[in-house]
Amino acid sequence: MNCVLLRASHIPILVFVFFGLARGAYLVDFSNMMQHRNNLANVKRDDPERCHPTQPFRCPGNSLICISIQYLCDGAPDCPDGYDEDTSLCTAAKRPPVEETANFLQSLLTNHGPNYLEKLFGKKARDALAPLGGSHQVAVALSESETLDDFASALHLMKSDKEHLRNILIAVESGDLGLLKSMGIRDSELTDLKLFLDKLVQTGFMD
Repeated sequence: MNCVLLRASHIPILVFVFFGLARGAYLVDFSNMMQHRNNLANVKRDDPERCHPTQPFRCPGNSLICISIQYLCDGAPDCPDGYDEDTSLCTAAKRPPVEETANFLQSLLTNHGPNYLEKLFGKKARDALAPLGGSHQVAVALSESETLDDFASALHLMKSDKEHLRNILIAVESGDLGLLKSMGIRDSELTDLKLFLDKLVQTGFMD
């Protein structure tokens, strides 16, 4: 009888201990779950509907894989076809938007005449860049071409025109505005033109 009473007296204590252990286990599991959830925000994921804000870049094709912006152009391919490390994509990411460049080129043509950009790109840039495919096509080439050589190849520029553009970029890089003026670029045009060309130089166009 005493043994039964002794065991009964321990029941509240055992219940308390059991409840405490269970509660502690719940807290540990919840903590791990939150940690796992946070880790998921930093990895690529499959999403059949739309990309999550933490992985807004959707890989092309039918894979429906979304990745974080931080994974773009980081040297390690995450998309099945490696598109997140595509040279044109990574170059364009450093350059002004195509629309901005196209609008700038078009404004130069509107303000200074249809043959104005011949001063930059040579004779094929006459007639509002028509022989080169128009202002939008030139803007795309400027955005996606990693270097001047790539740009010249994309638009099939003559070697003399490529070297002419190289001299202009060298003048911009060195701050030799006198050379730009000698090429027929007026003072009123220098500021905007230099700002535009500076962006190309700063993103490795001359490398």
